[in-house]
Amino acid sequence: MATLVSNWSTNNVSESFKAPLEKRAEKDVPLGNDVPIIDLQQDHHLVVQQITKACQDFGLFQVINHGFPEKLMAETMKVCKEFFALPAEEKEKLQPKGKPAKFELPLEQKAKLYIEGEQLSNGELFYWKDTLAHGCHPLDEELVNSWPEKPATYREVVAKYSVEVRKLTMRMLDYICEGLGLKLGYFDNELSQIQMMLANYYPPCPDPSSTLGSGAHYDGNVITLLQQDLPGLQQLIVKDDNWIVVEPIPTAFVVNLGLTLKVITNEKFEGSIHRVVTDPTRDRVSIATLIGPDYSCTIEPAKELLSQDNPPLYKPYPYAEFAEIYLSDKSSYDAGVKPYKINA
Repeated sequence: MATLVSNWSTNNVSESFKAPLEKRAEKDVPLGNDVPIIDLQQDHHLVVQQITKACQDFGLFQVINHGFPEKLMAETMKVCKEFFALPAEEKEKLQPKGKPAKFELPLEQKAKLYIEGEQLSNGELFYWKDTLAHGCHPLDEELVNSWPEKPATYREVVAKYSVEVRKLTMRMLDYICEGLGLKLGYFDNELSQIQMMLANYYPPCPDPSSTLGSGAHYDGNVITLLQQDLPGLQQLIVKDDNWIVVEPIPTAFVVNLGLTLKVITNEKFEGSIHRVVTDPTRDRVSIATLIGPDYSCTIEPAKELLSQDNPPLYKPYPYAEFAEIYLSDKSSYDAGVKPYKINA
């Protein structure tokens, strides 16, 4: 098997990419008309109310009129698409020698091109995508120099994007603080120290019914902002046990809450279980910015939210230990935090 999905023939699907029947996506998944789309130019208190409700009910919402430069969004999407269109030998400069790169710990901040999958009882399932990942904060010279040299504008454009998307993400976290009753800036510390950008490329797939662009999962971090311009992202509505399509709005950001935020809020806010499906005729690029804790952090429910009537649901745990479990154990959506659940 070639090291990148985009490097080998897509006339057939290798067995290692075929998902077990119980993991495959249904054919006709409806558009999620109820997924909140929140206009950030509304009255501030209304925005806080809407975000709080979305965090409680969905764990996912979209924001529009967010003030992020739309031209920069378009430029960043363009330069990411140009990267994945490069010749294989150029892209492979960002892969470790000798074997396919995977998403694993210790997670370096330097740029890395990898394939992703999950361990099954009878082997490994690979997802139908290539991912370019790298740290984005702080933007020191050594880190930026690890980013792709081509396209020539990549480093300049993505550096600007990284600064702006961090501003917007921290703004989202402050809205969340207001909704929870936490002090503003509660997350402006080691809880948001790691900022990763993942540019995901999903090539056309000859058999989308048997493959996944990404398996159903929670994000493990605190919060993710996603830019997408084509369908592919789907969310599980847990109370109904039904999947919905998250409508692509090119100038919006999808906001996903991760498992770590679910723990910090003592489950007052829900996380988003989501997946990505493949398409037979078109390729798709999405850009995800993940904000999460430094690996040296200890994670626990915020003490300010606890009381005799709201005791902690999780015991404190090392974030690095959680991340190791999260990346290796896909036995359940929340396998990463199960060992720390009190009276589970």
